[in-house]
Amino acid sequence: MILSDSIDPKGQLTLQFRNAKNELVEEIAAHNDIVQTGRDLVAKLFINQNIPTISHVAIGTGASVTVPGTHTQLDSELFRKAINPINPANDLVITPAGKAKITISCDLDFNEGNGPLTEAGLFNANNAGVMYNRVVFPPVNKTVDFKLTLIWEITF
Repeated sequence: MILSDSIDPKGQLTLQFRNAKNELVEEIAAHNDIVQTGRDLVAKLFINQNIPTISHVAIGTGASVTVPGTHTQLDSELFRKAINPINPANDLVITPAGKAKITISCDLDFNEGNGPLTEAGLFNANNAGVMYNRVVFPPVNKTVDFKLTLIWEITF
């Protein structure tokens, strides 16, 4: 018998809007695309290249369809922030299907990233850097009335 396995990373972004009382007001889920630069970043880990890991979330106003082979940045970046600290004991799990799932999140406070948002991505730098993935979602209007938490679940 021939056994085979493949690493085909998949991700989903959940956007959670919370009011001043920290009550969940709205939740939106969208699938993301792992872009070629993100796949290259993971591959470089296998050949022991010293490359910064994913550290920041960027949000923007672009809405074009993601082209994994050519997208290297968001279409129209509006704001970037460091991700929340990752706790491997809680944020890295093995699914019942035997896949590894990492959860990455970022909280945008009331006065951060306000505007009409339609795209987000994970990066390995505070400015520019390598984009791992990009997700386009239905327009949401982030205002000072809401906090926004972006939660990625990426499965390998």
